[in-house]
Amino acid sequence: MGLTHRFRIGSLMVSLLGAAVLPGCILEYDDEYYAPVPPPPAPPPAALVYETCFSTAQCEVASFCAELAVPAYDHGYYVNAICTLDCFDDLDCPVSPFNFFQGACIDEYLVGGPIGPRLCVERCEIDADCDQLGGFACQVLDGERLCLPIR
Repeated sequence: MGLTHRFRIGSLMVSLLGAAVLPGCILEYDDEYYAPVPPPPAPPPAALVYETCFSTAQCEVASFCAELAVPAYDHGYYVNAICTLDCFDDLDCPVSPFNFFQGACIDEYLVGGPIGPRLCVERCEIDADCDQLGGFACQVLDGERLCLPIR
């Protein structure tokens, strides 16, 4: 019985030692080869309608970045830009996701744009309804209380 037990242990050790020196056996893992591929970076979130922007690429689908220019007291202009939509009347303008007021469709020339097109602007009651940190305040323009640039 002792011989059989020693024979089994000896043959097991020879098998293990033989497997370790055989060519083509992997003794270590190459971490770089087996490393998981990181996912691609997430695209930046799109700016909602009535949010400030620098270019149309930042805005949600179907909206564009429009520059608003409001006359200042010293013969200059307060200028800022928002993501907005073309419109025919107020029904074409979405409700603001920030203050929940129905948007106003105004002539673009009222905010420094060309004569002809119309665009949606956020309505408000008080300054707190507008993005004050973004440079907007509630002002009366053409009989409407709107979030317009100011600084």
